[in-house]
Amino acid sequence: MNISSTFKKLIIATAVVAMVVAVFLVHALAGLGSGPVVFADPPAFVEQYAAEMDHSDPSSLPKEPETDGGHVDKFESAKMTADFSKEKALVLSLVLEGESSDVLLRLFTHPEKAQRVKVAMAFAALNVELNHDEESDFGEKKDQFFEDVKEHFPEIQNAFFEALITSAKEGTTTYIPYTLAWWMPGQQHKNAQVLAWAAKHHPDPWVRRFAVFYVVEYGQHEELVGPLLRNGNHDPAYRVRKEVLEQRFRRFIGEK
Repeated sequence: MNISSTFKKLIIATAVVAMVVAVFLVHALAGLGSGPVVFADPPAFVEQYAAEMDHSDPSSLPKEPETDGGHVDKFESAKMTADFSKEKALVLSLVLEGESSDVLLRLFTHPEKAQRVKVAMAFAALNVELNHDEESDFGEKKDQFFEDVKEHFPEIQNAFFEALITSAKEGTTTYIPYTLAWWMPGQQHKNAQVLAWAAKHHPDPWVRRFAVFYVVEYGQHEELVGPLLRNGNHDPAYRVRKEVLEQRFRRFIGEK
């Protein structure tokens, strides 16, 4: 009789635990209460840094490259992040040449925002496509470029920030977070802030999922993590909610 009673209590306890787990998983993965991703003001330091660059000492950076007359004006009126095929071909050529770091740097620090955005978009797209391509020298040459211009990382980083924010505003896809995460050493503090913003306000689910992953695991910015995970519970994309759940579980078991 006592054995039977104990067994029943064990079954009931197991059922209660299973129900709690089920409710938690439904809450975490079902997207109840999720809403659309809405653009919001990004961290102010991005625009502020760009404004300061425009008034910096012109002798501190290489001269800006020559451009076709009217070229920048032409894409200012359209979506800056919609088409960057010409910039992609140019960036690929410059990186593979391996001796044109100063030219590429001029594009990243160009006085026209549209030019900086397009070059950053192009560079990030090539980095994803070719970095691990064994038949291409892009990965090695790209690493050398970053080594050559490491003193200008803040300017290049800000160009990537501007492009990421612009793509969010214009509703286009981008793989800029991949480049920000692994090729901007020493810049984690600002990376974490901008990617935490992107995790909430960029329309591309891949960007939001990657941003959650990076900020939680590598961002070194703990005060951003809690709000990010709470917000991610209500993300409209399943893949983002799944990433949030996995990150919650990792933190629960103490895995860093």
